[in-house]
Amino acid sequence: MVRAVTFDFWGTLYQNAYAREERLRLLGAALERHGQPRAVDELDAAYARARAVWDEVWRQEQRSISIERWLDELLDHLSARLPDTARSVLGEAIEEVYLAGDAPRPVPGVRDVVPDLSERYGLGLISDTGLAPGRVLRQVMRRDGLLPYFEVLTFSDELGTAKPQPEPFHRTLDVLNVMPGEAAHVGDLPETDLLGARRVGMKAVLFLGVSHREDGRDLADGVFEHYGELRGLLERLR
Repeated sequence: MVRAVTFDFWGTLYQNAYAREERLRLLGAALERHGQPRAVDELDAAYARARAVWDEVWRQEQRSISIERWLDELLDHLSARLPDTARSVLGEAIEEVYLAGDAPRPVPGVRDVVPDLSERYGLGLISDTGLAPGRVLRQVMRRDGLLPYFEVLTFSDELGTAKPQPEPFHRTLDVLNVMPGEAAHVGDLPETDLLGARRVGMKAVLFLGVSHREDGRDLADGVFEHYGELRGLLERLR
C-alpha cells in the first residue's frame, strides 16, 4: 500500500530552467568592475568548463559541487581573481538568479494535484541541485504556494550526496515515517529517479511531460504524461 509520494524537482514538479545568459552577465559585470573584462566567448568557455567539472563530479561521486568550487573552476579558466567580498556577492547572485528574474514555473497541473495528493499521502521532495541550492528552491516553492504541502525536502547540496545514491531516499522516507515499499517516487530521469527509487525498494513512477524519457519505461512501475493522470496511477499502485 502506498502511503507516501516523493517528487523530483526539475523536469517533474517544475519546468527545466537554465539562466545561463543571466549568470554570464553577472560574471562579466563583476570582472569588469574589478578591471578584468573578458570577451563573451571567453566567458562562455569558462562557463562550459565549470559545467564539465560539475558533470564529472556528479557522475563519479554523485554529489553537487559548491558555488565556491564552481567559481574556482570558472575564474581559474579565465586566469582572473576577485576579492573575497566580490566573490561572495557574485556567488550569491548566481545562486539566487531565479529570485531576481524569471523564475522556473510549476509543470501544468502541479498546483492543482499536489494539494489533493497531500490529503491522501505524505509528500516529500528529493532533488539534485545545480547552481540553484535548496535554500533558493524552497523560496520558489513558497512563492508558488507549494511548500506547505511537503513534509520533507531533501536537496543534494544540503545532504552532500545525490541520486541515485540511497541516502537521499532513506533520509526522506525516515522523515515521512514510511517503509520503502510503502512509498512511490515520481521523477523524469531513469538514471537518477527511477534507478535510485528501485534500489531502495520504492515504487518508481516516470513523468514524461517535460523530459520525454521514453527509455525509462522498463524501469518504471507506472508512467504518466499529464498530472491529471497521477492520482489514478497512484491508486492503482496501492
